[in-house]
Amino acid sequence: MPDQKKSILLVEDANFFARVTESEIERAGHYHVTTAKTYAQAKTILEEGKVKPFLALVDLTLPDAPDGEVVDLTIDAGLPTIVFSGRFDQGTRRSILKKGIVDYVLKDSPASLGYLGELVNRVDRNLSTKVLIVDDSSHALALLKKRLQLYCLQVITANSGEEALETLKQNPDIKLLIIDHLLPGATGFEVMTQIRRRHSFSTLAVIGISATDDPALTAKFLKSGANDFLNKACTPEELMLRVSQNLNQLDRISELTEMAHRDPMTGLFNRRHLYNVVDKLHKDQMLAGKEMRYAMIDIDRFKQINDKFGHETGDNLIISVAHRISDLLPPRSVAIRIGGDEFCVALPDIDEPTSKQFLSELRSSMPVTDPGNDEHTFAPTISVGLSAGSEKSLASALRVADRCLYRAKKSGRNRIVTSSATTLDAM
Repeated sequence: MPDQKKSILLVEDANFFARVTESEIERAGHYHVTTAKTYAQAKTILEEGKVKPFLALVDLTLPDAPDGEVVDLTIDAGLPTIVFSGRFDQGTRRSILKKGIVDYVLKDSPASLGYLGELVNRVDRNLSTKVLIVDDSSHALALLKKRLQLYCLQVITANSGEEALETLKQNPDIKLLIIDHLLPGATGFEVMTQIRRRHSFSTLAVIGISATDDPALTAKFLKSGANDFLNKACTPEELMLRVSQNLNQLDRISELTEMAHRDPMTGLFNRRHLYNVVDKLHKDQMLAGKEMRYAMIDIDRFKQINDKFGHETGDNLIISVAHRISDLLPPRSVAIRIGGDEFCVALPDIDEPTSKQFLSELRSSMPVTDPGNDEHTFAPTISVGLSAGSEKSLASALRVADRCLYRAKKSGRNRIVTSSATTLDAM
């Protein structure tokens, strides 16, 4: 199986620092570190093209490049570059930062290694993260855009509150909004109030900015719905750190939400996801005049399997069926473990024949065996009930699918029953 790890180029001549940095970076995420000890080695790696790094970590002082020449090499190669060096003086630091690096990190404590790992992870996530800057000053927009692009963010700009609202509507995946308090038409505070009616703190972070040195602005921004406030005169490093903190908080909320919506045993979504997220999708489908079908799936005679082979085998069977559902799942469909041996699949915009084709393929893919235990070979089957697709609510759709499942069980199991069926689909 091919290595799917993302590649990082480390240029470091000290063996000890190279080893600990490699270890920290590979621990921080799904990364593979390629190390060069000299400028010449780094140049060869980049020219050969066998390794395609998305990021470079470089020391400033190398045997064949003692004055930070490697920074120009990696930037010219189009790589976001982080300097990780024990060399520090204000003049060197200023000149290196002007080259357009991501950050200048000192090798001054064990904590700096931890920060480096977090920074690499953040830059990686930034590559797919959208930020919207709203300011009526073209100069301020250009400056902020350049700074954030150095940090590998996807930057969108707007000149007014009205344009910002439309941009957010057209780009619902924007994660961070940076907004000035003085805008034409509505103020930044008024725009944020409107934005917060549509975007919660868990999906969009907002940083207010201003060139005005007024301490009261911070409180006013926060009361209007901002997560943070920055003066436009702040250093690039402070901007980067505040942006990182807000994006990291959003990512953590997203991770916790994902965990709360997942069944820990199978990895499928759970009932919470069904009634919180799929329910909203169902309402949207109905408003748009589209279909939304649900398949209720149950393992036949599961209690007998549990009693005969034990609960561990029963759990393994549930996991195997969940994996089979995931493998065959149509695009945009959602698989949910209701509980026990019962599953639900939400099928938006999928007509009855196509739904039945998916379910027939799933049913015919049985039997499955107890993974890792050749002694436990059995032939379980599944019964399925399929809703009509036109039910006005999630609750009514699930009731229809449940009734169809009940008919499938009562009529002999191992079959699919649809709400429109006059005959039963069986083996």
